[in-house]
Amino acid sequence: MWGKKKLQETEQSLQTIPFVQVNGKPMREPITLFALSTCGFCRRALAFLHDQEYSFTYVHMDRLPRNQQDIIRAYVKAKYKVAVSFPFLCIGENDFLTGFIRSSWEKELEELCDEQ
Repeated sequence: MWGKKKLQETEQSLQTIPFVQVNGKPMREPITLFALSTCGFCRRALAFLHDQEYSFTYVHMDRLPRNQQDIIRAYVKAKYKVAVSFPFLCIGENDFLTGFIRSSWEKELEELCDEQ
C-alpha cells in the first residue's frame, strides 16, 4: 500500500537519479520527462521540448541501472497512481502527460510558460 511515508521515501530516492537539466524559458511548474533512448515518440517529445526552449529535466530510463529504474517506477505509481509509460512528462506536483501528441503538449505547456 502506498502511503504518504512511502511517497516521501520514494521522492528522496529520486534525488539519486542523474537527471539532465536543460535551461530555457522559465516555467510556472517544473517539468520532468521520463523517456527511453530507443523510443521514437520519446525522441520527438525531447526534440519538442528543446525546440520550444523550455526549462526541464529528463532522464533516459533504459540507460539507468535497474534499481534506479525501479525508483522511478515506484515514484510514478505512488505520485500519479498509474504505471509509467513512455514518454512520461511530469508537470508540477499533480499533472502528467503520457505518449507524445504535439498538439496536446503545446496546449498544456504554453499555459505554463512564463514568457507568453
